[in-house]
Amino acid sequence: MASTDRLIIIGLDGATWSVLDPMRERGVMPNLTALLERSAHGTLRSTIPPVTSAAWTTMMTGCDPVRHGVFDHRYYDADAGQMKVNHSGRVKVPTFWHLLSNSGRSVVSLNVPVTYPPMKVRGVVVSGMDAPHLDAALSGSPEYAARLRAEIPGYHLKVMWKRPPRDLAEITMNGQITIDVAQARAQAAELADEMVPDWSALMVQFQNLDPFQHRVWRYLNVDETGIEDPAMNQVANEVMRGFDTAIGRLCELAAKRNAAVLVVSDHGFGPCLGRIHVNRVLIDAGLARLPGVAGQLWKKSQRIGDQIKLWSEKRLDPEARSATFDQSVAAQFPFDWKRTLAFAPHQDTAGMIYLNSASRKAGAPLQTNRQVDDARVAVAQALSEAVHPETGSRLFPRVIDVASTYRVDPAREGCPDVIAMPDEAYWVRTKLAPGKGYLEADPTLPGTHRPEGVVSLCAPGVMPGRTVKADLRDIAPTILSLFGLLTPVHVEGRPLAATQGQHAHVVQQTRIDPPETLFSGPHHRENEFAYTAEEQAIIEQRLSDLGYLE
Repeated sequence: MASTDRLIIIGLDGATWSVLDPMRERGVMPNLTALLERSAHGTLRSTIPPVTSAAWTTMMTGCDPVRHGVFDHRYYDADAGQMKVNHSGRVKVPTFWHLLSNSGRSVVSLNVPVTYPPMKVRGVVVSGMDAPHLDAALSGSPEYAARLRAEIPGYHLKVMWKRPPRDLAEITMNGQITIDVAQARAQAAELADEMVPDWSALMVQFQNLDPFQHRVWRYLNVDETGIEDPAMNQVANEVMRGFDTAIGRLCELAAKRNAAVLVVSDHGFGPCLGRIHVNRVLIDAGLARLPGVAGQLWKKSQRIGDQIKLWSEKRLDPEARSATFDQSVAAQFPFDWKRTLAFAPHQDTAGMIYLNSASRKAGAPLQTNRQVDDARVAVAQALSEAVHPETGSRLFPRVIDVASTYRVDPAREGCPDVIAMPDEAYWVRTKLAPGKGYLEADPTLPGTHRPEGVVSLCAPGVMPGRTVKADLRDIAPTILSLFGLLTPVHVEGRPLAATQGQHAHVVQQTRIDPPETLFSGPHHRENEFAYTAEEQAIIEQRLSDLGYLE
């Protein structure tokens, strides 16, 4: 693959060919069509789990979550007994931003998740959805921040799509804001080009495509779940046209600077048929236990206390968050923790189960290695045997034992012990609610993530029209390769190579990391950082608005 001096990276959160292709056929996305005509492009398989924060970190590091350490928007802090928001300081390996910067190149990163606190690199970093507010997102680049605020007032981190639109007025209003934010992102790139004229890699991430598809999926009308409503469909098309206009502006910038263009999504998208109650599966298997009468009364008193606290906050500040998240995991889940062997505290694209072991928490019921191993096997078996009540199909077609699959100690690395990938048409629910069924419809979430995302590369030596099939972790080494840099030994992906044959493919190289060196040596950590309680509350409310928390 020939090298390049400049690269523009267009990050389309949740982009999928099942939406982009119909939109192109409708004439809604001419700029993307023109770019694809001069690119190699195809399917990019996401990471496990295919959730935004984990996936973009994989894209930036070339590593899967077990190695880079980010599995979800939040992580389980066993010492504190709480779920806490992930951030850039917890990424265990360097990103391509660091590697390019260390090679003397300037970079620009705009709106990419898991870049807060802003990374310490040459150039400009504006953090994404994990920044509590715009001031924080801009805190790493004061001069750039001043001009962006003055010249691009439409740049913000607000969530527009908190629910499916109820009428034409609502979808029109939120749609226009989404279009305006997309244009502001492209304009921010143009400003960065002016202020950092020697940039080598410049990335803009369009986060709002993801919540737009979560809430408006059926009005996109691209599959059997689509709703035929000409007025609503037209607005949905116009939003996609707005993203295409932003893509066009970035392509113009690339042409002006003779830059290569890489389009990448963190995961794909598809219809959502409901949620799976993963903790109910654990309860029925006897792996999670509900308390007796006395325990239930104690839990009820705890919930009443939380409700009073929330009422007080809302009374003093009507804009205060609509739910309390700053309580312990033990308080959030009504289990008998002296008898509970496993629990699932994450809620979104996968069931992520932790064993209640002494290596995580003193006094936990799993005391010996044998007990831990037996519980892990029992969890995997219970999830593998959970089936759809009507079709009999497995609710979790793939169940991963993290310790044996990745050769790590999950408790030491802070990983889940078991990751259960649901049937692709479903999301996972962890909050316990009345009822005993494993499945529950969720009308607020008509669309959900799929593993298959998109990739397109227009660069020297890349033959247009060739088919690309790769993994998300291949993107970071591909970027390094475009700049003539070698792939570091810790990186799990491989650079894409555009061949003169029929397909562009991943270069296959043999390299085996000995188990004892897989995580040897100090992890890459830029700084020790912790959100304040207020900042954590702000971000968790944002995650709730996006449908990730209840």
